[in-house]
Amino acid sequence: MPLEIIYNEKELLARIAGGDRTAFKGLYSIYFPHVERYVILFEPSKRNLDELTQDVFVRIWEKRARLTEVESFKDYLFLVSRNVVFNYIRALKVRQKLRDLGDSGEYSSESDSENALLFKQYYQLALDAIEKLPAGRRRILKMSVDQGLTLDEIAAELNISRSGVKKQLYAATAFVRQYLRDNGELSLILFVFISLFESR
Repeated sequence: MPLEIIYNEKELLARIAGGDRTAFKGLYSIYFPHVERYVILFEPSKRNLDELTQDVFVRIWEKRARLTEVESFKDYLFLVSRNVVFNYIRALKVRQKLRDLGDSGEYSSESDSENALLFKQYYQLALDAIEKLPAGRRRILKMSVDQGLTLDEIAAELNISRSGVKKQLYAATAFVRQYLRDNGELSLILFVFISLFESR
């Protein structure tokens, strides 16, 4: 009988939330292949695949106190995996834009570690800004950014007009960009990151 069926999910999550590393290793062994299959859709490189998959479980462990509130671990795992991949893809876009600037002679490249640190800082600022949005506007932005839904798809799901979605999305992205400008340390990578929140 598969291990997924044998274990009591709520009990296992409660043990992990309490810091039980043995329970966490059991969860890891069960779900590692599931996460790997999801991540490989976006990153086929073996080195990066392992790193991203590991990062998903690192984040789960770091936020383990939340596990007692999780109704479905598979749904929670998908959300964490999606956010890790989303973060990774945005970082790739930033690096590519910086490379393009470097090729044009307009940018003298910094070390990868410095860029990674800046990216994490700006990413957290963006998350802070998104949390300050009104609930409806925040939901629309997350549907666009996190789920990659089009204006028409968001409008259909929320049962509102396309123009209403466009207006709310424009206001949301404008707020995030301004928040980044007001709170981020002035640098080229900040402006590259801000450009990722241009309205579509």
